[in-house]
Amino acid sequence: MASTPLLPHDLRRWLYSKLHRSSFRRMQKKRTVEDRDYSLKPFDDTKTIFIHIPKTAGISISTSLYSCIAAGHKGMSHYQYVFSKKDFDNYFKFTFVRNPWDRLFSAYTYLKKGGRAREDRIFSSEHLSHIDSFEQFVMEWLTEKNIQKGIHFIPQTDMLFLPGTSIIPVDFLGFFENIEEDFQFVAKKMNKTVAMQHLNASSSKHAEYKNHYTQAMINIAATVYQADIDALGYSFDNSTLDKQLAMRSEGLLTKPA
Repeated sequence: MASTPLLPHDLRRWLYSKLHRSSFRRMQKKRTVEDRDYSLKPFDDTKTIFIHIPKTAGISISTSLYSCIAAGHKGMSHYQYVFSKKDFDNYFKFTFVRNPWDRLFSAYTYLKKGGRAREDRIFSSEHLSHIDSFEQFVMEWLTEKNIQKGIHFIPQTDMLFLPGTSIIPVDFLGFFENIEEDFQFVAKKMNKTVAMQHLNASSSKHAEYKNHYTQAMINIAATVYQADIDALGYSFDNSTLDKQLAMRSEGLLTKPA
């Protein structure tokens, strides 16, 4: 992706601290305060950064590893403002991703039921109240423009790519489809012996999403989430998972910042 070169990390962070003083102060305060809800202190304590993509079991992962929700749904670029280049480069960065067709169905189902937060209920009322079925949602609402209106629908790569690049600068890319094994890899990396709690799960099992798609719906979702499919290697039926795991092992899905 061609783009204008970005300013160096620490210079951009310094400029942000001057132009957005209140926001920057709130970020830094979260690094010092222990909270059962939102806190960045566990990131510094464990020298890790977790990029929590919506509908990828992030609440379960974060609560199990950090005993809080950490920063919530924040993208990679956000953490370049929170942390210095030294910390950002040295901390173990990880995320979990999910089949885009599966994630879309899960997000739709979750929000049609009202979601978890006030913002979810507002979004559902404004955008989904007139939608009667998942098929109608995909065929009439799902566009590249509309998915930018709600955090649960934005492409996963929007949260992972550094600005102006197609680089995913994480040390470990976990797969929702391989979640138990991948979670234990991260826990071991953090020197923790914990089982993953299953919190905030949607009522439908992730294997069931395939039953809710027609070929036309599959094609529309593929077009809208093409960046995720290309970068993460997904196929509709998850038949490429073994290949994805092999590509991860060979370092073909992620790159250093």
